[in-house]
Amino acid sequence: MSRLQEEHSRLILAAIASGEPVTQRSLAREIGVALGLTNLLIRRLVSKGYVRIAKAERRHVRYMMTAEGWEALVRASRASLENTVRLYTETRDHIRATLCDVSRRCPVDGHGQKRIVFYGAGDVSEIAYVSLQTTDLALVGVVDEARAGRFFALDVARPDQLTPETVGGVPYAHLVVMSLTHADAIRETLARRQFPPERMTCL
Repeated sequence: MSRLQEEHSRLILAAIASGEPVTQRSLAREIGVALGLTNLLIRRLVSKGYVRIAKAERRHVRYMMTAEGWEALVRASRASLENTVRLYTETRDHIRATLCDVSRRCPVDGHGQKRIVFYGAGDVSEIAYVSLQTTDLALVGVVDEARAGRFFALDVARPDQLTPETVGGVPYAHLVVMSLTHADAIRETLARRQFPPERMTCL
């Protein structure tokens, strides 16, 4: 079983363990996989002795955890947490290395600051914001295509408020694209707007 299927199985066990009535269809929607795969995963859990099937009213079935199932859920939850911590650590270390590289290339302005802007206001940007505190970089703006409101002490700007020199009228020296999955698309969008590639860094 792949790591992804192991995570899907953990989510199924957690849903059954909640005590709420579940069906294969509701489980498929909750974990975001096809109904056929959900059926296969449940049959595997039953064959391992983690889940028991009991008949319910109107030809429906009820899924029940076994003692072995509870033990498997504890093991899977611990492994998932360890994987999350490992992924966070790797992401943080990668961001710190990127920010150190940006610091080496970012010019100091007339106020003695190395001003940067984040493109993206999601989870990765929040990790980067914490990492930023150990550098000599000053975050003066955040741009996001979908999110509005505040990012810590800054107002989130729209992409149309961004120019190569300013964001919302505030000058800056370097743009850091805070996306691990859509960096290429963002880079292409900015290139069409004549954004200087030397003023931009992608994670």
